[in-house]
Amino acid sequence: MLQLFSLHRAASACNLCRSTEGKLIATKDRHGAPLLVTCCAGCGLSYVDPLPSREELTRFYANRYRLEYKQASRPRLKHVHRAGKVALSRLRVAALLAKPAARVLDCGAGGGEFSYLMSSRGYRVTGIEPNDGYREFARGEYGVDLRPGALDDVEFGDNEFDLITIFHVLEHIPDPSAALARLAGWLRPGGHLYVEVPNAVTQVSSPSNLYHRAHLYYFAAAPLLALAERAGLLPVMVDGSRFQANLTAIFSKPANGAAVTARHIESAYEEVVAANRRRTLGRYLLAGSTISNVLPRLLVRVAERRIERDGTSARALLDRLFGEEGPRLSSPGA
Repeated sequence: MLQLFSLHRAASACNLCRSTEGKLIATKDRHGAPLLVTCCAGCGLSYVDPLPSREELTRFYANRYRLEYKQASRPRLKHVHRAGKVALSRLRVAALLAKPAARVLDCGAGGGEFSYLMSSRGYRVTGIEPNDGYREFARGEYGVDLRPGALDDVEFGDNEFDLITIFHVLEHIPDPSAALARLAGWLRPGGHLYVEVPNAVTQVSSPSNLYHRAHLYYFAAAPLLALAERAGLLPVMVDGSRFQANLTAIFSKPANGAAVTARHIESAYEEVVAANRRRTLGRYLLAGSTISNVLPRLLVRVAERRIERDGTSARALLDRLFGEEGPRLSSPGA
């Protein structure tokens, strides 16, 4: 029987350094089902082993993913409200990277909240969303331009976008190295890629809720930097603190078209393994951040029940929420 933190020779080679040597950092998923997650000894990139086939992934994301992850084939109002609040926080960063009328690609647009927010502020937004229920909900509710399929299923021209956002998507892609190279090709020189992924070294997430079979990769800062530089992108900002549940990064494409020379980046192997050893349920429950969040979470649940009872439309809910940030510039699909 495979033991946690035992040495492991992976069936799938590391996407970054191609090593198969590593250490098991998980043997079960968040539901207790068997799932092997290995941390590569060569670079510290963590991934599910073995990786599923493209056909398995296509079927899973088209129909089953949202049901397993959100217990809903279409967003409920509480999901819309949560995603809308997150979209507002992301807008504050995105607005520093590109001005209204810029071309924006929203990869993994989900229920369309961020695409709708950006469109309503005057950005020209195209989104990609593989899940049928969420995509068609966003199209019908907000009138946003969402394309079906995964990243490999769509085609755009070189240098087409000023800003590309990819929030909690890169961890779902079987070949993140190729995906970042593809995205870099679609970026215009001087454009930005805005990334958010689960943080492989976090100490503020519950260890019983971290590993999901839909997440193929877990990123620490160093492997993500290496993958981005390999794709020809330069780091602008990387926040991978262990006090953050998510790793946030912004990369740019050189404005002068110059090639990016990949630097030697230290392996995150020891850091990731040590973070997983420290991450216990007892420490999580006794952490100050966990205790201090109990009341705010209860208040959020009460607010969400009220929203569900009100029965307003998703669009009206977002318009009210987004209106708190100032008047909209346009209304897509109106």
